[in-house]
Amino acid sequence: MALSRALYALPIVLPLAVMVRVLATMTVVPGPFIDDADHRGRYTLQNGTSVPILKGLYGVPGLDDAITQVAITFCQLIFHDDQRMWWQCVVFLTDYAGLTALWMLESLRTANRGTFFQTFAVPLFLAQFVTVGNIAPLYFYFFYIFSPLKKYSTASARLIDGAGVLAILPTLLVVYYVPHLISLFHPDFETRHLANWIWQLYPLWASILLFTLSSVIRPFLNDNAEAVQRRNKTGIHVIGGVMITLSAISYWYMLLFSPLSVSEALVPKYFIELPKDTPTSLTSIFQYDFITSFTSVLLWLAYHLGDLKSAGICQLSWPRILLSSVVIGGLGGPGVLVWVGWLTREELMTSTEHSKTN
Repeated sequence: MALSRALYALPIVLPLAVMVRVLATMTVVPGPFIDDADHRGRYTLQNGTSVPILKGLYGVPGLDDAITQVAITFCQLIFHDDQRMWWQCVVFLTDYAGLTALWMLESLRTANRGTFFQTFAVPLFLAQFVTVGNIAPLYFYFFYIFSPLKKYSTASARLIDGAGVLAILPTLLVVYYVPHLISLFHPDFETRHLANWIWQLYPLWASILLFTLSSVIRPFLNDNAEAVQRRNKTGIHVIGGVMITLSAISYWYMLLFSPLSVSEALVPKYFIELPKDTPTSLTSIFQYDFITSFTSVLLWLAYHLGDLKSAGICQLSWPRILLSSVVIGGLGGPGVLVWVGWLTREELMTSTEHSKTN
């Protein structure tokens, strides 16, 4: 059963092959530039401005060395050194926050306790260093394999920790949005760079803060079963509403105000042929990271919808699902589409319990 499910779900992991190929080839051009900036301790913008870069912050040699390299790649974004990366990341990193919230919710689900999927910090921490496009396909592939529909057949299995639900938005505000926005808009470039260093470890800070806030909130919650389900449903819809709104705003902000076309901002132009310069190489890597990570998530959701259709729970036809996805994705972007898909999955899984009691 597990083997057949694993073979059936292989398309979820296919984006990984694309991302591996991209990193293996497109890091060749920016590699010397990044190493030189690391060696000199300064990042030089295309206009000649030179900014000191951090060589350490946490006192852990291997970790500091890794973040130094990653933070240099983000300098092109946070110093607004390339408008293509800036406009791409307006959408990508907003949608990435929504994906993080979804990851956090799944980690809080009763059915995932005692499994690798109980943690969101580990995969997201790794993604900060090897790209989410390398981690998401593997994570959601194995998530699907080990999450047959029967795993969620009861309300208690589907239940998401209520205190955690209430703690997600404050956690993301503090550990994701605040340092990220400082890194993009603070007038001092060195402060931007420092904020980006702090943001690079946001999965770790999020894990600590989510646990802390959840522990503080939990004693004040009503543990009546009906109250729990009602509160959780409201809380999850609020999170989804916030993430959908932010993703839609960032997407339309890019559409309305970017001097670039959508294809220039979001679609990489290189794959077989390699970019000739560092800015184009780094922008292409970010573009592929966005595409491969969200493709794997959407495939994961599609496979779950397929399970629900096979069980007779989802009555929507595939043409209607695909058409709706194209419309929603076109109007709101990938982040909106992922959240609409996930909320739809939640509603359909809830209906399985209702059908048993009718």
